[in-house]
Amino acid sequence: MSQNTEPTGQPQQDRTPAGEAAALNQAFPTAKPAERRQAPRLKYQVVATLEPVSPDAADDVQVVTRDASQKGSGFVSNAPLPEGSRAVLHLPDPNGGDEAQRIECRVRRSREIGNGLFEGSVEFLGAQPQFSETRIRPTPARPQR
Repeated sequence: MSQNTEPTGQPQQDRTPAGEAAALNQAFPTAKPAERRQAPRLKYQVVATLEPVSPDAADDVQVVTRDASQKGSGFVSNAPLPEGSRAVLHLPDPNGGDEAQRIECRVRRSREIGNGLFEGSVEFLGAQPQFSETRIRPTPARPQR
């Protein structure tokens, strides 16, 4: 396959928008954002309940978890939760029993994503080793962009 060359003998530059974007990315590489997570998040999807702890708190909020690590969990809910507020996350028993797991946590993020749904995350107030790679199926969550 022959390469087009300019009169100087140099390879011809790709002047399409995609080619120019590739040339810019090569000339000015962007630094990857620093990974803030201290523990890998793994796919973990269950229906759970977040129970706000404050005396003037709203009702319990049903959530669907998206992923979990020893330090926290991401979720989708049908109601907003105040960022920074304390709560108890009630998760189903991993062994199929009747007693739910109760994990104290702090709401780190809760934002509307549309159609009355909110996405957010909680930080556990103590390490939760049951969410280690050896305890739940290690299916890494997709990286956030």
